[in-house]
Amino acid sequence: MGNVSISYNIFEGDLSNNLFTELLHLYNQLFEDADLEFFKTRFTTQANICSVLAFKKTQLIGFKIGYPVENNTFYSWIGGVNSEFRNIGIGKQLATLQENYAIQKGFSVLKTKSMNRFKPMMILNLKNGFSITKVYTNTKGQTKIVFEKQLKQL
Repeated sequence: MGNVSISYNIFEGDLSNNLFTELLHLYNQLFEDADLEFFKTRFTTQANICSVLAFKKTQLIGFKIGYPVENNTFYSWIGGVNSEFRNIGIGKQLATLQENYAIQKGFSVLKTKSMNRFKPMMILNLKNGFSITKVYTNTKGQTKIVFEKQLKQL
């Protein structure tokens, strides 16, 4: 990839129609079991959603999306990076920006979930100081791993 110039933006709430369409397209590319209707519904009905987006020029190449849940906890719902731009630190930067956002908004816990088949995400979570707090099987038969991290307040 060489010297790729990546920019990052944080969006609170809804995205423009064009940007949301790009986000849906990238989500669909990244996840073979992508459920566009589920994604659209959660994104558009979740209160106080926050999207951290990565761009190469105007091309959306990565995202990390989350929102507040119970007890001063910010839930890091979903994220991913275009396969052409992996292993150059974009996922780590998206996670760092999301964590900083959560701290600035006064959250004390950052929570996320992953699946065993997404090993790079699990490794990133562990390297970023998360602890595994629960493992369960959902109604679709998927084994989910819950990660939590205590946030340091400013």
